[in-house]
Parts: sequence; C-alpha cells; structure tokens
Amino acid sequence: MREERTLSNKERFAILRRTLRLVNRADKGHILRRFLEILPSVISEIAGIYLAALVVDGISGGKKLRELLLTAALVCGADLLCSLGAVCITRRKNCHDFAKTNNLLRFLWEKLMDMDYVHLEKSETHVQYERAREYLFDHNTGFDAVVNNLVYAFRGLCGIGLGLLLAAPMAFRPPVAKHGFAYFVQSPWGLASVLFCVAALEVFRSLYFNPKVCMLMEKTLYTPEQLQTLRLGDFYFSFAVYNYRNGKEIRLYQEDELILNEKEKCDRFNIQKWRTVVRKNAKYELVMHLLEICSSLLLYSFAGFRAITGQLTPGEVVAFVMLFFTQIQTGISRVSDGLNMLKMAPPFLKNIFDFLDCPEAKYKGSLPTEKRDDNEYEFEFRHVWFRYPGSEAFVLKDVSLKWRIGEKMALVGKNGCGKSTLVKLLCRLYDPTEGVITLNGIDIRKYKYEDYIALFSVVFQDSQLFSFSVAENVAASLDYDADRVEDCVRRAGLSERLDRMEQGIETCLYKDFDEKGVEISGGEAQKLMLARAIYKGAPFIVLDEPTAALDPISEHEIYTKFNEIVGTRTAIYISHRLSSCRFCDEITVMEEGRIVERGSHKALLETGSVYPALWNAQAEYYRETAGELFV
Repeated sequence: MREERTLSNKERFAILRRTLRLVNRADKGHILRRFLEILPSVISEIAGIYLAALVVDGISGGKKLRELLLTAALVCGADLLCSLGAVCITRRKNCHDFAKTNNLLRFLWEKLMDMDYVHLEKSETHVQYERAREYLFDHNTGFDAVVNNLVYAFRGLCGIGLGLLLAAPMAFRPPVAKHGFAYFVQSPWGLASVLFCVAALEVFRSLYFNPKVCMLMEKTLYTPEQLQTLRLGDFYFSFAVYNYRNGKEIRLYQEDELILNEKEKCDRFNIQKWRTVVRKNAKYELVMHLLEICSSLLLYSFAGFRAITGQLTPGEVVAFVMLFFTQIQTGISRVSDGLNMLKMAPPFLKNIFDFLDCPEAKYKGSLPTEKRDDNEYEFEFRHVWFRYPGSEAFVLKDVSLKWRIGEKMALVGKNGCGKSTLVKLLCRLYDPTEGVITLNGIDIRKYKYEDYIALFSVVFQDSQLFSFSVAENVAASLDYDADRVEDCVRRAGLSERLDRMEQGIETCLYKDFDEKGVEISGGEAQKLMLARAIYKGAPFIVLDEPTAALDPISEHEIYTKFNEIVGTRTAIYISHRLSSCRFCDEITVMEEGRIVERGSHKALLETGSVYPALWNAQAEYYRETAGELFV
C-alpha cells in the first residue's frame, strides 16, 4: 500500500464517495438493491433460529403438537415471504451485474481512447492501465469490494440490532445467584464484559491482520513486473493465438513451441507469486482462526454457565447462543471487517483514479477554427524542433515549412528522416519541443482540439480497419450516408471488389464475428482507408505511404485519378516510391530530421543533389516494373 500513509481521512472519504458515484453511474440503483437485499436475509435467518427455540421449548414444556405446527407454519410463512422478496431483489441485481461490470471497464476504455496520444505510446501507461483494471475488480479493495464492505458492515449492524432487540428479555434477566462469581456472570456487567472481550478480539483481528494480508497482495501481485507479465500472458493468448489471422504464420513457421514456451514462462512467474502469497498468508489465517475459536469458546461458556445455573431454558439456550451471541459476534466481525476494509481501500482505489485523471499532456485551446467557404488555410512550421518523450535525440531539427490549401506536396527521404513525425506534429498527436506550428498565422495549440483535428483526413501506414461493415469502417460511424460511402469506395479504386460483395457496403470485414465476413488484401485495405479519408471530407488530407501495398498497376490507377480523388484539398504524400512525387506541386526532401531540398520534380532533378540520387536509385526499378509509366 504505497499511498496509504499519505492520504488523510478527508481524502479517503472523497475517494470512497467518488467510487460509489461511479458504481451508481455504471448501474443506477445497484447500491440500493444491495442494501435492500440484506433485510429479507436477516429476517429469514432470525426466523429460523426463533422457530428452533420455540420448538425446543414447546417439546420440553409439553405443548400440544397443533400449537407447535401452527407456530411453525406462521414462522415458515414469514420466512417464505422474505425468501421470495430476496429472490426478486437478487434476480434483478444479477440481471444488472453484467452491464455494471462492462460499464465499469468502459470508464477505463474511454480514458484509453480519449487520452493524449503521447501517453498511449508509453509502456508505463499500459502498466498503469493494467494496475487500474486489476484494482477495479480486486476481491478486497475494488469497486465491487467497496460496495460489498459497506453492505457487509450494514449487515453486521442489522444483525447486532436485531439480536439485541429479540434477545434482550433473556439477556437482562435478574441474576438467580445472590453474590460471587455466579452473580457477576448472570448480571448485565458480566454480559457487557464478555461482549467487550469478543469485540476486542474481532477488532484486533480485523485491524491488525487484514491490513497485513492486503499489503502482502500489494507488494507481491501488483508490482510493475507482475503486471507486465500479466499483459504478456494476455497478449500471447488474445493476440498471438486467439487472433485467427496469425494462424498462417504459426503453422508455416511452427511458432507454436515459441509461443507456448513464452506463455509458460509468464505462467510460472505468476504461479510462483501466488504461491508466495498463499504461503505467507497461511500464518495470518491460522492466527485469525484461533482468535475466532477463542471468541466462540468464551460465548458458549458464558451461555452454558447461565443454563447450568437455571437462568435459561433449553430453548432459550439455543436462541441465546445462536441468535444473541452468534449474531453479536458475527455482527461485530462484519462491522469491524467492513469498516476496516473501507478504510484500507482508498490507497488502492487511488490507482484507478490516477489513471482516469491522467492529465492532458498538451494544451487544448479555445479558439474555433475558421469555417472558410474559400478554403483559404495556410499552415506553417516555424523553426520546429522535436524529440520524443524520454529521448535526448531530436527527430526534427529546425524545420521551417509553409503551404496553402489546394497545394499538393510530397515528403520524401530515407527511413527515419522524420517524415511521419512531421505529420504527427501537424495533426497534434504531439506538440513541438521547440518552435511553433501555425494555421493562418495563429499557433495551432490555441485552437479547440476537436475543431482542429476535424480539418484532417489521415491515412497512416499502420492505419487499422475493424471487424465492422465496409460502410461503418469508411464512415467511422453507425450513422452514414450509404450513397456517399459507396461513391468514396469506388473513387478509391474498389469498384470491382465491391461489386463482388453480396451485401455491398453492408458486408462485414473479416470473420471475427461474422461467418460471411470477407477477407481483404493489404492493398484493398489501403484503398478502404483512402475511402475513409475521402468520406470525412476534411480540407486537408495526409497519406502516409498510401500505395505501399499496391501493385504498380493499382498505384498508377490511384495516381491517374489523383486530382479527382483529392479535388481542391491540400494533400501531403509520404512515400518511398518517388513516382508519386511527379503528381505533386512541390516535393520536400528530408534528411536526418532537416529539410534539405524543396521544389518540383523537374526542378529537383536538374538542381538538387539528394533527390536525384534517390530518384536514380529507383529509376531502373520503375522501368522494369512499369515500362514507360514512370519515365
């Protein structure tokens, strides 16, 4: 419990209150149903004990069978009504539990999808997520555990209250003995002394041993190393094995042994940690069990002594021991355990809220972007330097660049020269380390983030499609214009493939969830991602290796329809195939994080140095693969 000593009582209470609010958001009425669930079970339990006492006293007192049966019927009837009520409440709770669990997880998923990209690329963020997820459903300190412990403590109070109320006539009878030890045991002072001892034992067990158990769990099972191992285990199962797309590689390269060995290493590590916890917990559990036995011996001895001295009848002994003492002992234990676990939970819950409250890494402005009918937007990089978080090496070095809407620009250069990084900064996935990027002369950080990113349609080289329908993938939404979706798919060069799909744009991609889903090639996936960029209709389109998975003929088809696809929008192309540059107004050549050359294809071939070298290195390939297409 790394944070326990740093939290004040006010902070603990605030965390618990926030936890209960989130649980209620996940399932409105859940907490109320949990409390209502208590009353029928308490009444039913006491009714059974009370009936046993009446039967014992009735038999020993010589009551008629009819009277005993009538009493039993009344008690059983009341018990039945309580049981029916409990079943209805529990059934409703169970129906909502699945939704509640998923809604609680949804809070974490929403944060993952909403947090700044700079956090998402950090491995520590994913470890923090794993810790938050583990604590969310932790048996002792998770969200459900907080509600359970609160209800548990309330259940204990109900048991104590009802036990005292129903057993008071027996517990506070005048002593039969006149003096001595027997008189003390039979007096209220004797009863108070026994209850004090039982309460002290239960509180000591709860306050001393339960924290040790939780601390052991924290130090052993929730370390960064352990959480990282859990992540690896999930990866090997859910991605490497469960994802059917990996089946070909696993079989062709016989990777099953590699995957199973790696998974086994994770499992051995996790099992060893659990064994450590179980072994160390054993001594605590033994001591706690001995304390519980001591409490029971004290209570039963006290009740037995009163029965021997004639203060209780046989039936009253049953009720006194089971109803009064047992309820009191159990109630004290429940109240003590519940409140103590509530006190211990906030430091663990804080890990969840630390993740949910992960601060924004970048400033999100308040200025709306201009809604210009003339699409006159001008972007400019002014002496921009950038290095990734945790790195000392600059990826971009003093980059100055300007272009206007409607221009077509290509970014070229060797791998690692900073092309994709420049686009990430333009789209505000990161902010510059030094320098500024402006839109129409204003720092882009001052614009509303949602308005700003709406200006861009981007196709990254590692963009993803999901197991949704073609239309949902293209529109990135459940609501879409079907005619517009189809038009974008055809403009992106997928007319023939779309015509072969029986359900058209409603066809599901892949077979994860739909047996009729279609498998598409890498080139077809790139065309669909291009269709998605077209559908968004943003004034600025960025294509990072847009034709990397296409054959030369398909690539030529895309570029001959270049102006038709992009229209009047600005386009930035990042490509290793320099043939694409011939279709652009300007080519920007990057090398080692700097802009070294700019100009048209023809001008750079005549006056440049880096670009002609790159072009000539690929020229022979162009001639061999596409004849005169690229010369």
